[in-house]
Amino acid sequence: MNPSTSIRYAMYRFLALIIRALPLKGAYWLGLRICDLTYFFRPRERHAVETNLRIILEYQGIIPSEHILKGCARKTFQQFGKYLADFIRFRRLALKEIRRSVSISGMEYLEALHKSERGAILVTAHYGNWELGGAFIASMGLPFNAVVRPVASPAMERIYTFFREQRGMKIIHLDHVATGIIRALKRGEMVALVGDRDFTGTGLRRSFFGRETSLPHGAAWFAHRLKVPLVYGAVSRAPDDSYILRIHKPIDPGEVESEEEIQQKVEAMMQETIMRDPCQWFIFDPFWPNA
Repeated sequence: MNPSTSIRYAMYRFLALIIRALPLKGAYWLGLRICDLTYFFRPRERHAVETNLRIILEYQGIIPSEHILKGCARKTFQQFGKYLADFIRFRRLALKEIRRSVSISGMEYLEALHKSERGAILVTAHYGNWELGGAFIASMGLPFNAVVRPVASPAMERIYTFFREQRGMKIIHLDHVATGIIRALKRGEMVALVGDRDFTGTGLRRSFFGRETSLPHGAAWFAHRLKVPLVYGAVSRAPDDSYILRIHKPIDPGEVESEEEIQQKVEAMMQETIMRDPCQWFIFDPFWPNA
């Protein structure tokens, strides 16, 4: 572990101890203050969020003012602060608490997938609290695998894996993604992927919010080739800090003509989610290379 990674790990452990010791409101307050500091002292990330927000609003026919861009960008950082507080407290969250704090739309789709034992692909975005969505589905007894990108620090990787596995999720690392997904689907389990970040550099050039960028297509590829249903879901934070998990009607690969059609449907659902509250889309890098 290099010195900078060691420092980040030590800081994370220190903050985690404090956040877990605080009541929820206190944990949120600390998360907000940390991300406020990040907003003010990380101009590159701040500018990237403002640019991403501008493109989303322009796609909807809105010419945003400088005031709304700065305000929404800061709110994005603050919302992420709450997400971090929730994730750090994740280990202490009992399954009954998950069910008490998460409202759900589309439960019938999950129940049908559970009964079918066919296996399914779940696509989501870096939006709201995607980790909590996985924990909720696992709490239903539906075998759930999450595809994750390894982090630089092995120690941090162990912490993240421990938190996720405590909530009943199995982990498929990005460097073993193909075999891991195929095996899980053959066991009749659900596999979750994020559809808004091309981490491998093998994505397709797509028009997203009217601008060209690279998006992953693995979910559509696996659904089409293996003939398993693909379901899109996202977890958004409500004004009272509870959550709403929205599950869309599954895409049956037998009812669509091509992988391209599946990809288009996924992208349309992601756009709909992000437009609902762009300040809950946690992308802190320039998303469109030519923006």
